[in-house]
Amino acid sequence: MCHKRVRGFSALLGFVLLLLGSSVSGADEVSSFHDAIERVNQPYKSALFYLRTGNAGVAGLELDTARSAWKSAVENYGKTPPKPLAKDAHWAKTVQDVSEALEAGVKLAAEGQSKPARAALLPIRKHLHQMRQRNGLRVMADCVYDLNAFMDVLFHWRRNPADFNDPGVQTKAKAASHSYINQLKLCRAEAPEELEANPDFRSVMDGAAKSAASLLKPIEAKQPDSFINVLRELKSFDVIIFVRWG
Repeated sequence: MCHKRVRGFSALLGFVLLLLGSSVSGADEVSSFHDAIERVNQPYKSALFYLRTGNAGVAGLELDTARSAWKSAVENYGKTPPKPLAKDAHWAKTVQDVSEALEAGVKLAAEGQSKPARAALLPIRKHLHQMRQRNGLRVMADCVYDLNAFMDVLFHWRRNPADFNDPGVQTKAKAASHSYINQLKLCRAEAPEELEANPDFRSVMDGAAKSAASLLKPIEAKQPDSFINVLRELKSFDVIIFVRWG
């Protein structure tokens, strides 16, 4: 009877260890996948920055690196994505869309067409964000993606001064400001421990939070010019956050 219990316990222990091993293996696979995408993301972001300043030549060098990293990722995961993506019906299309956008960006950058190249490349970020979102994956870049989207809403008033005498405009500006402030807090909360421990990260995020909080006073005071000044400052922080951690 004792031997049967020992054998039963051994079998159960073996099963538990198998499950734990499988779980760790799956987590490692997802982590490796994220690392592969990040090796694409870093030069891709640099290319977008250089294209924004009209430096298509340097952007082209970064895009060559991004394209090479993407080809490597496709070789490793194109036909056998990690388990969370294994049943993703849109995975093959994501691979195709990113590949085509990269090729278009490389071609246009080589021709010195900075603005068209940037326009061709911008959807890549959206494709990767949506891919992770529909498969229950999330990295820091996803929080920053949403943060930058809230900035796009706010920045409308940079070129189109807000009429804060209009209660509807005032309400929209307050809502957009609070959305950005709250998203900043979320990104800070979601930051990995090693990133939160980074003095540069803390400094930039603290500065962005202080700047974002300053949006509300000129709205209340109905001072569109002061609001624009804050937007300019906040946009600089927003760009830094994207380049560094987006």
